[in-house]
Amino acid sequence: MSTPGQVDPLLLMAIGTHWVLHITFKVGHDRAVLTLDARIVVELPVDELALRVLADIHATGAWNEHNYLVEAAAEPAFRASRDAQQAIAEAMGWLRSRGLIGRKADDSSGNGIFVTRAGRGALNCGLARVRAAHRLQEGLHPRIEAVGRRQFLLGEYEQAIFVAMKGVEVRVRELAGLSEDAIGVDLMNKAFGPTGPLTDPSAVKGERDGTRALFAGAYAVLRNPSGHREIDYDDVAEAAEAVTTASLLMRILDRVEHRLS
Repeated sequence: MSTPGQVDPLLLMAIGTHWVLHITFKVGHDRAVLTLDARIVVELPVDELALRVLADIHATGAWNEHNYLVEAAAEPAFRASRDAQQAIAEAMGWLRSRGLIGRKADDSSGNGIFVTRAGRGALNCGLARVRAAHRLQEGLHPRIEAVGRRQFLLGEYEQAIFVAMKGVEVRVRELAGLSEDAIGVDLMNKAFGPTGPLTDPSAVKGERDGTRALFAGAYAVLRNPSGHREIDYDDVAEAAEAVTTASLLMRILDRVEHRLS
């Protein structure tokens, strides 16, 4: 934790120096207060404002949610703006719903809070990772969630994509009834080719060709590279969307399986 007048290094990593300019540390007080203009507080997306509140909580050791909101409402910048006060309360609620803050187990009032492990990870990695992880929180195909979500949340992005696409490959082979010798792009082309066992004969030629190209192309782009070399996903959003692409392919295979049955 930083002392009054100092900026916590974790805060710098999380939000950058241009955000720190909007936060002051009051000498003689044991916590910082957000000093954003009320209009900016209202206009900020809730997740961006929430990360600033989280950084403020971490930097100052604030531990009581009710007191934090009361003190924020008493600030001159927010005192006359009910909308700004509510926006900060919404940001606090967003942090809680994402598991970035938790309730203190030893606080009987119910207002005690602490920055969780996920919250510290958000401060270290920034908002992009929080948004990407949220993409995988709901709606993933069960087969992809079972094999890829845990690796992704652990930060093992390459492995998450690898196992997700491997799951797609295994299911295509099983549904097509092809041998273990059929692998990768060749498997997709055989399974969804003009006379392939998974091709929908009632679909128009463009849709049949597109389905084959979708599966073959996704495998070539997402699965093949990690099978031959180490891939560093600098863009966590790209990694999340790769996993959701595998989820989409699984849902298409659900329809294929339903048609075949």
